[in-house]
Amino acid sequence: MNVVAQEKRLRLGLLGAGRRGQVYLSAIAGLPDRYDFVAVCDANEAKAQAAAGRFGAHAYSDVREFFSREQLDVVTIATPAECHHLLAKMAAEHGVHMLIETPLAPTRAMMDCIGEAAAKHGVRVEVAENTVRRPEARLNHKALDAGLIGKVLRVSSFYEPIGRQGCYHSMSMLRYYAGSEVEEVIGFTHRSQVDRTASSGETWTQALLFLSNGVLGACTFVSSWLSPLRRGHPHFLTVEGTTGFIAGGRGISGQVHCVDNDVQLTYPLKVDTRRDNDREIPIRFYYETDPPVEHLNPFVGLPLNYADSWGASEVITVADELNSIHQAVVGNSEPDYGIDNARRDQELSIAISESAMLDRRPVRLPLKGETSWERERHEDFRSTWGGDPFKDADRLIRRNFSSQ
Repeated sequence: MNVVAQEKRLRLGLLGAGRRGQVYLSAIAGLPDRYDFVAVCDANEAKAQAAAGRFGAHAYSDVREFFSREQLDVVTIATPAECHHLLAKMAAEHGVHMLIETPLAPTRAMMDCIGEAAAKHGVRVEVAENTVRRPEARLNHKALDAGLIGKVLRVSSFYEPIGRQGCYHSMSMLRYYAGSEVEEVIGFTHRSQVDRTASSGETWTQALLFLSNGVLGACTFVSSWLSPLRRGHPHFLTVEGTTGFIAGGRGISGQVHCVDNDVQLTYPLKVDTRRDNDREIPIRFYYETDPPVEHLNPFVGLPLNYADSWGASEVITVADELNSIHQAVVGNSEPDYGIDNARRDQELSIAISESAMLDRRPVRLPLKGETSWERERHEDFRSTWGGDPFKDADRLIRRNFSSQ
């Protein structure tokens, strides 16, 4: 990844100032050579004003006014996923390049709508898939390349990393570590009535995934992971190879375990930092093997807000995303993680849900036609938004994102 200071500063806007939108503010402040942060738009005007006020940017609650007045080069879309395709369509029509939060969209048809709009208007789309950009994940991939655990056999995810609309994060990690694509999935879902405060119950899902290079994937996730009922539950992900394994996860320090002359060696994740006034800056993430395997923080010389509550790794990750779309726009090149990659991640999540709905019947990839799970999502959209997600896109934008 090349993060050499760029000559051209791009006009950047943020669309969605909620929970996920906030983390971008910590990274944007540290990239003044790349971006002129000019505007924030949110349906909640108070949220937009609060976020914009930190940077002297303009605040909007009307998305059409936001795009027409600001002459943006790039917009970060951090809104609910079911409306990504509507807002991306509007951004593309204004010639604005995009960094879109995950999932890119709930269904393949919605994702294809984004791709078609971007292609028609010649704009770049970077997808904010953060898991494979984390410094720890970059380091683990280097450990695999160095052969520390031999040939990869299995990648297993237990509640880590997961997303609100399925397991697209886990699918991204699976493909990243396995170095291959999935050919077939088998999914199983069990629904339970749980705590009295969770009236809708929870859905627990288990899946097996078979990759073209022979690697086996396993994924477990639960619908209530963000609720108090499951919050704080251990999350972990392992990569098992012929001579060892790598393990890590949320709240779990990463480790490499490998065997040398029948002796198991354990190398914990280590991080070198540097103190700069009130900031603790991560410099190097590494395993103290011989020779060491390391990943250097490419933004170490920039004023990122590492003290943000999201944590230093997440701020580095978001800076990586913003840097990627900047390079794609300035260099007229493809982004690091574009629509095709994000579509594969979500397609696998859809395939798991579809297999579960078909009573654990194996589902082959790529998917053909609209699945039952996608049909339900489209019906949910029509019920919630009061119109068809595709035929009524322009009307829905006017009604839901405009004060006019």
